[in-house]
Amino acid sequence: MACHPSLRTRYPYMFQGQHVGLTIFRGWSPILARACEQIDGMLVPERLGFHWVQLRSDQGAGFFLYLLGENRHFVVDLNGKTRRAMMVAAYDVANDLTIAIDQVVIEAERVAGTACMVCGARAEPTLHFGQELTLCACHAADDLNERGEEGLEGFWREAVEWEASSNQGHSFTADPSL
Repeated sequence: MACHPSLRTRYPYMFQGQHVGLTIFRGWSPILARACEQIDGMLVPERLGFHWVQLRSDQGAGFFLYLLGENRHFVVDLNGKTRRAMMVAAYDVANDLTIAIDQVVIEAERVAGTACMVCGARAEPTLHFGQELTLCACHAADDLNERGEEGLEGFWREAVEWEASSNQGHSFTADPSL
């Protein structure tokens, strides 16, 4: 896996933890960097377990999912008949932040939908080999292929800056309809 040193170095906590796949396209890297910067400013001084769960393209636009964990602590019910300890989460801070973070993420997805996935230039989603991709005139999917490459091979080689495949167990799935 190749990595984008500035994003992963500046915001390592955002790219750690369980996820279902992280793919960053070269042209979208500045968009994600701006979103990370804004989110990081909101999370100070506590990170609240924030990290990206999925970064990908969906119909030529960005599709960015995150997890915002809450502060948790153990509680033991001394009046009960059991000695079972429970985890209690404080949701207030995370709920307030979710509204603001959602605005940043939705804007980043919107901007990514009009930025070339290779270079970031203004572009509109178009159909290439059955997939909707946002590419400028300089980066048509057919033109990116080198000798012997077919379909979207050249696009993937040129557009993907870094990616990490899923590190999730079976208990978590990302629903793209959410």
